Amino acid sequence: MNRLGMMVDLSHVSTQTMRDTLEATKAPIIFSHSSARALCDNPRNVPDDVLKKVKLNRGIVMVSFFADHISCSDQANVSNVAEHINYIRQVAGIDHVGIGADFDGINKTPEGLEDVSKYPVLLAELLRDPGWTVEDIRKLVGGNIIRVFSEVERVRDDLLAKGVEPVEEEIHPEYLRGKTNCTYFFD
Repeated sequence: MNRLGMMVDLSHVSTQTMRDTLEATKAPIIFSHSSARALCDNPRNVPDDVLKKVKLNRGIVMVSFFADHISCSDQANVSNVAEHINYIRQVAGIDHVGIGADFDGINKTPEGLEDVSKYPVLLAELLRDPGWTVEDIRKLVGGNIIRVFSEVERVRDDLLAKGVEPVEEEIHPEYLRGKTNCTYFFD
């Protein structure tokens, strides 16, 4: 994926896969819609040791708005989302946090963040803290993910310049014989 310039998204993987990927990748990774496990112990969320590795990797954790991942309950609010953003900022740094929302995949939004028109409410909540600057907000709402896109492309171009070819693995048909899952069916 590095060689092809594809972003590696770790939002739906196990904690061990998070760690293994961060050890293997040369390009920054993303968590497109995850939050801080220290604040809500959900396997979708990112534990502190991985947050620290995201910083070293120059990747990004984009905070989900799904109530179950924010407050570990059916109810969440703008302050809960801000807590996750601030926590990830504290552990990984301002360059490694973004907004992932996941409006197209959730059915329980935080009170006050029902759709994208409410983003100003979240940003106002963050700016109440004097530790946040306008430049920090720019990074949060898009600057960080644009930087990651650029760095992923830079890694792709560096690998191409070194003559590194993409690697394709073929699954041997004998392995798949008799499997009936939705991905492979051979008879």
